[in-house]
Amino acid sequence: MLNGKTPELTIKFSEKPEISNIGKTVNLQITGENGIVVKAQIARKNLTKQVEKMESFSSWIAVLSGKIVAIAPDGIVELEGAGINVFEKKAKEEAG
Repeated sequence: MLNGKTPELTIKFSEKPEISNIGKTVNLQITGENGIVVKAQIARKNLTKQVEKMESFSSWIAVLSGKIVAIAPDGIVELEGAGINVFEKKAKEEAG
């Protein structure tokens, strides 16, 4: 605990997750370039909507955030109350 609050983590990713067809929640696992693994349970309805957004944008970035529940000895970070949002990535205009 830090200052009486549970620490939170936000991670960006740009790969579309695979969604299983079983259950009301989906176990999402993201592995960073540095090998750090973040796991979270996401409501299927929310994740499905966000994946639809991914498919509608030509370029996008997704953000997973939640409270850190545990960090396993092997370095896997588990999140609680996690949410996901997808944003369109717009091309930067060249300065003329």
